[in-house]
Amino acid sequence: MARSSLAPARGAAPTPASGAGATGAGSRRALRIALVVGAFIGMVDATIVAVAAEPMARHFGISPAAAQQTLSVYLVTVTATVPLLGRLGDRLGRREAYLAGFGVFAAGSVLAALAPGFGVLLAGRAVQAVGGGLLVAGSLALTAEHARPAAAGRAVAVLVIAQAVAGLVGPPVGGVLVALWGWQAVFWAGLPVAVLGVVVTLAAVPRSAPGGHGERLDVAGSAGLAALLFGLGAGVASLPGPALGDWPAWRWLLVAAAGGVVLAAAELRGSAPIIDRRWLRGRFGAATLATLLSTGSLMSCFALLPFWLENAHGASAVVAGVAFLPIGAGIAMTSRRSGRMSDAGRTADTTAAGMLIAASGFVLVALAAAAYLPVLLPVGLLVLGCGNGLFSSANTAAALATAPRSALGGAAGFLSTARNAGVILGLGVTGAAYTAGIRGGPHHGDLVAGALFAGTAVICAGVAVLAHRTYRPLRAGAAVAAAAVPVDAAAGG
Repeated sequence: MARSSLAPARGAAPTPASGAGATGAGSRRALRIALVVGAFIGMVDATIVAVAAEPMARHFGISPAAAQQTLSVYLVTVTATVPLLGRLGDRLGRREAYLAGFGVFAAGSVLAALAPGFGVLLAGRAVQAVGGGLLVAGSLALTAEHARPAAAGRAVAVLVIAQAVAGLVGPPVGGVLVALWGWQAVFWAGLPVAVLGVVVTLAAVPRSAPGGHGERLDVAGSAGLAALLFGLGAGVASLPGPALGDWPAWRWLLVAAAGGVVLAAAELRGSAPIIDRRWLRGRFGAATLATLLSTGSLMSCFALLPFWLENAHGASAVVAGVAFLPIGAGIAMTSRRSGRMSDAGRTADTTAAGMLIAASGFVLVALAAAAYLPVLLPVGLLVLGCGNGLFSSANTAAALATAPRSALGGAAGFLSTARNAGVILGLGVTGAAYTAGIRGGPHHGDLVAGALFAGTAVICAGVAVLAHRTYRPLRAGAAVAAAAVPVDAAAGG
């Protein structure tokens, strides 16, 4: 396969290191902490409010379905704005945009915690999401900017682990906070973490040189993408019946269509579109597709597992939450190894093996569901987590290796958009399919869940083929070395 048009010139002069991040293992460790804090807080807040939906519904006198919009608003806002925010970091300086993320996140947290009405609460969640988007895009772009060439995959693996752990610990931590101090506590809890993030970022992250001041930011494209994703997710979820408000599926799909029109018009006219067409081609485009499909498959498990356990077997929310722990354990076990294998030039084998292992995990989970074999369930989920951890770090590092250094923020944002779009589609498709499948009664739940998990295993196998074909001619270590400036300031040693 020909070298991607996004690959940077090998003769690019390295940027001199500055500040605390320039020297020593201690500085690298401090930089790693600073970026992990942002990656963690940006992800944990996407899930921590899940357990607060019911008390919020009681407090504001709304339906539980309406309260669930606190999740949707955050996710859609992050997805639609991350590419824009990544470019803002490229334009103004990545460290400065990353610092701003903590401030915006804190402001949204205060607004949500003090909200006098549910509409203000949703507005606070949207503000939080903008801050979270700055942190998610910034942490990945800064990691790619400052990573040592030989450790780029391991540096990315640190963020993958942090985000995986954040997504999994959010619900149980939120449950404790709500039990002790009420639903407002899930928003107040983010403030001390944001303060910590600012302190360690100022101390450990070198200043980033701004660039691209002449580029316009594609606000219309972001708005169109938000409407497209929110309408599509709500429309798919509403196919068996209204899921958000009283709107039927066709109204939400019209919103998605209108958003698609606005997005297409903005992308065709704009000089700096939010979806750079170069990112849809070559290895980066294939890696983005693999990211969307792999994340969508994993999130289908996140959507389906608790609903199936609670609906078909009367499990408590605590039991359903604990069921996710093997996934996180598996991701933590293999993500670092994935980074090392990627750095050693084994990206093709690593990503393909990861998705095949994930497919095997889904097969085990499908058998556990269809025959209701509780002992087999945690084994399958552990295998699933191991496969996703092995795939994600290598895939992300190799994808960013093809992006030009001047656009690392935009490329990282685009990858995050693909990841979140996979989440939205995974949640919507599995939720709608399961709801439709159990119309005959909850006793059908085991077979329906088994069929859905088995179908997801097929998708994972397809991603394995895609990843191997994409990275087979790519020597990952060499590609990372070409893309990363040799600044001795990265995590991952």
